[in-house]
Amino acid sequence: KIKYALSSYDDLVFPVPMGWKVGNPSPPKFLIFFDSITDAINATKYLCKYLPVDMQEKIKWFNADMTKEYANTEGQGLED
Repeated sequence: KIKYALSSYDDLVFPVPMGWKVGNPSPPKFLIFFDSITDAINATKYLCKYLPVDMQEKIKWFNADMTKEYANTEGQGLED
């Protein structure tokens, strides 16, 4: 259930536990779909704030403007 304004992205933090640190059990893999590239990018940046700097590259955005190579690489990463 949505509790916060959509533009805040606060409802999206559930997959990333507060205070998560390297060495803790990994959060589950997840996908969040957006109908706006800008929203996807902004949500990614927002969620990254909940991870240590050296783990922030684990949260990525993906959209139709990405290269096919990027799509294949990142798609494979979701399957692994």
